[in-house]
Amino acid sequence: MLYSRLPVEERAAAAARDGYSYVETWWPFEQSAPASEQIDRFCSSLRRAGVRLAALNLDAGDPRAGERGLLTDPGHDHRVQANLNSAVEILSDTKCTVLNALYGNRLRGHDERDQDRLALRRLAEIADRVAGMGVTVVVETLNSIDSPRFPLTDIADTAALVTAAITRSRHGNIGLLLDTYHLRMMDVDPVIAIDKYGPLIRHVQFADAPGRGRPGTGRIDFDGVTRALTEIGYTGFIGLEYDPSVPAPGTDIGWTPSPQG
Repeated sequence: MLYSRLPVEERAAAAARDGYSYVETWWPFEQSAPASEQIDRFCSSLRRAGVRLAALNLDAGDPRAGERGLLTDPGHDHRVQANLNSAVEILSDTKCTVLNALYGNRLRGHDERDQDRLALRRLAEIADRVAGMGVTVVVETLNSIDSPRFPLTDIADTAALVTAAITRSRHGNIGLLLDTYHLRMMDVDPVIAIDKYGPLIRHVQFADAPGRGRPGTGRIDFDGVTRALTEIGYTGFIGLEYDPSVPAPGTDIGWTPSPQG
């Protein structure tokens, strides 16, 4: 999100110039299964920039069209598998250890229970596929304002899904992605969510709310959030997934994100 106006292969270098040693990305290609040459160029851009990939999203469809993932769609078996094959290439090359599997929207004409069963099966299968690489698959709670057809807008439901997927998988390498912006937009205090679901949290993303700007442009207490993460012993990455075009207010909380992510 911070460098979305640049071509994909220039973003890592831009992040490095700004002092970052680690980066994360949404699925960086238009195709679910790009050619190996495209994957090689993407991974090479990270090496040239001297940055490490900390987290990668699976293909979630077209977010501009309201798409929010593929796991719930019964018509996408081949696409899900082909995308996973491509993601495995990237994970292997970059040694990235966090893979974000976006759940998917409710689809008209499909039984919600069937969608949930399909998503659970796919989630466990994806986790089992990447477990030997030391990769954890994470699942994210979104908000119903930005994503009105997305079913996982209550972190309790997401935690229940993750727990079920851990039980179904062979290796248990599944966890929560906690995003402060989405929680706050659902009137959930991120500090309370961290305290309650800490054992399941495997990745964290920061953006303020409202507006999804950088920390300090909204009303989230990031000092409290970072204290809560410290108290639960969280040692993973914090991704900065905010819109850099959101203007800063006259005053902010005085919290400055570390270039280390």
